[in-house]
Amino acid sequence: MRAVLMMSSLAMGGAERILVSVLPYLRATGLDVRLVTLNTRRDSPLTEDFVKSGIPRFDMGAKRMIDPDAWSRYVTMLRQEQIDIIHAQDQDTNIYAAAAHVRHGMPSVMTRHVLVEPMDTWKEATRARMVLTAAKYGFNRIVAVSEAVRQNFSKQAGIPLNRIETIYNGIEVERFATRHKREAKRAEMGWEKDTPIVIMVAVLRRGKGHEVLFEAVPQIQAAVPNVRIKLVGEGELSETLREQAKPYGDVVEFLGQRKDVPDLLGASDLLILPSLSEALPTVLIEAGAASLPLVATDVGGSAEIVESGKTGFIVPPGQAQPFAERIIHLLKNPVEARDMGERARARVVSMFSLEQQARQTVALYERILAQK
Repeated sequence: MRAVLMMSSLAMGGAERILVSVLPYLRATGLDVRLVTLNTRRDSPLTEDFVKSGIPRFDMGAKRMIDPDAWSRYVTMLRQEQIDIIHAQDQDTNIYAAAAHVRHGMPSVMTRHVLVEPMDTWKEATRARMVLTAAKYGFNRIVAVSEAVRQNFSKQAGIPLNRIETIYNGIEVERFATRHKREAKRAEMGWEKDTPIVIMVAVLRRGKGHEVLFEAVPQIQAAVPNVRIKLVGEGELSETLREQAKPYGDVVEFLGQRKDVPDLLGASDLLILPSLSEALPTVLIEAGAASLPLVATDVGGSAEIVESGKTGFIVPPGQAQPFAERIIHLLKNPVEARDMGERARARVVSMFSLEQQARQTVALYERILAQK
């Protein structure tokens, strides 16, 4: 079976990182797989990781969304390579894959990585409507990255639930088994051995809930005076959030964009994610794999990762007090927190591995092709 997985480019985004990670696991199942991109304009250092995989890449060289020459190259490649199935991963490639399905009968799948698309401008709103139309008529099946996304997208697009299948994103679980590096990493970072470390890994942008965290800091600090909160990530709100955090002094530290996130997780005591919107936040899976207890808001698929009361706590979004209370509880009860972290890792191993994601994806392709 020959499959192409499609992404607009290899930018440093969540969906792109997931795709680059799972491609070798898809190939390991025996699938003849390759990547198709629209162009290379937004390629990032993620490209280096992809190249190491040795998986073929076909770039369409599209100069704009509607590009007849790129479309011609794309259709020619599908025919010459005798591709059996197309799997699109984002807005623009959804539209190209749907067109190939409608015009040429190509079996096709799309993955829905988000709960909602941005619709702040007419251009964004137009593309969002195009994706809904493409989903309704241009695909044999739709993959949702969480049950919350599945339910939401069915309503948004008017698509029966039996056409949408939940396949959780996976991670390379053993890459996050870093607790044995805890003391060495703390020493490297200048963190005291017994200082309670709360970590948040998220892009510094709207919707991630940093303002909720900042509102909760005084309550957390009053209960656990030596707590330190480490924020990993950069983004459009970097300057604004740094300014907002100044009243908290050295309690809140911005670590910027980091390549050592697995080790930072292993050196921490608790991961938090106060998001206001999510589809399936990968960082919760990664932190669980690092044996961290989790405190996250009840948005999107977060509650499908975190078993509240067993592997961490799920709290209402936008409410600082219950968020702070759960963080304080775990910091004051380290044995319970450690037990939750161990259960979190066991849950990730059983549900969120790349091997499982690859097997379920290939099984879906086989079912679609069997129905031709």
